[in-house]
Amino acid sequence: MKQVRAAAFSALVVLGAIGVSTSAHEGSEASVGGTMWAANRGTNDIAGFDADTGALVGKIAMASGAEPGDLAYARGKLYVAEESGAAPSIAVVDLSTNTVKTRVVFPVGSRPHHVHASESGALVSVGLYGTDTVGVIDTVSDTLIGQWDSNPATTNGRAHAAVFSDDESALYIASDASNEVTAIDARTGAFFWSLNVPAAHELAVTRDQKWLFVTRRTANRIALVRLKNDPTVQPSGFTDVLALGLPDSLQLAAHDTLLTIGLRTRPAQLAVVDLHKFAVTIVNLTAVSELSVAGHQWTSPGGRYTFVTWEGGTGSNQGIAVVDHEANNQVVRTMSYPGRPHGIDRAP
Repeated sequence: MKQVRAAAFSALVVLGAIGVSTSAHEGSEASVGGTMWAANRGTNDIAGFDADTGALVGKIAMASGAEPGDLAYARGKLYVAEESGAAPSIAVVDLSTNTVKTRVVFPVGSRPHHVHASESGALVSVGLYGTDTVGVIDTVSDTLIGQWDSNPATTNGRAHAAVFSDDESALYIASDASNEVTAIDARTGAFFWSLNVPAAHELAVTRDQKWLFVTRRTANRIALVRLKNDPTVQPSGFTDVLALGLPDSLQLAAHDTLLTIGLRTRPAQLAVVDLHKFAVTIVNLTAVSELSVAGHQWTSPGGRYTFVTWEGGTGSNQGIAVVDHEANNQVVRTMSYPGRPHGIDRAP
């Protein structure tokens, strides 16, 4: 590990404007509970592990050649992105039976990619990375509400990730091909605005819905967008607040005082950002000599643990690393899952 501190005073000013609490993380979260599920693009299945012991709970096969890359939990079910194969889809897995209940099918080449559940679990979004559209699924009926255009004024977009506002009124979308973040109505697809953010890749919204963190992966930057009180009103711009190598997935925790960022540098790495001090710790998830790369991560709400997938490495050394943020950001456990594990989420 190595400790890094941002140099730009302007970045400190911007982060300070968020108004994060200066208190310590609440609760020790010694027990996470539930099952951590990961999607494996190399073995065409998903696997569940006991979040506290690391024991394998079970595996569920996905469609042949589907290369499942991401998943999200909502209402007792997992929504798994089957990105490739003859029938790209979101496979809906019923965790009471550990079987695929149904599928929401998309056209060949649409590439259902990153999946996000809304705060209430009523909606699930999927970026259709082969297009400039996103799918929104109703988790009660498990049907597609709509396949919405991320920006009707463009055709060159690639919808990489889409996250909901807390009240589910807005859906914020990152498109790296068209270098923009857009906002639409989550339930109708009505277009709100587009903001130029070069290399926009992944998103995270603060709990107060005032700030949007954006990874600019190929620019090696983390940007911050100040949202308006009305989600239909376009923000004025963005400010880069961190320089990191190939930042990708990100998650806020501990009442927005902790930000974790998966990096696509080698070996597999996680950036841990303490927003109290604007200090960054880079955690190596595997041996420095390994040509491994991190996938997605899940950070516990109180900010105690982060579970991170990784692939590559030597031989069959792939799986999930558990980082304890109260133990100096040490990797305290690993769970073996050979192949190309990528997306991860917790089922309580």
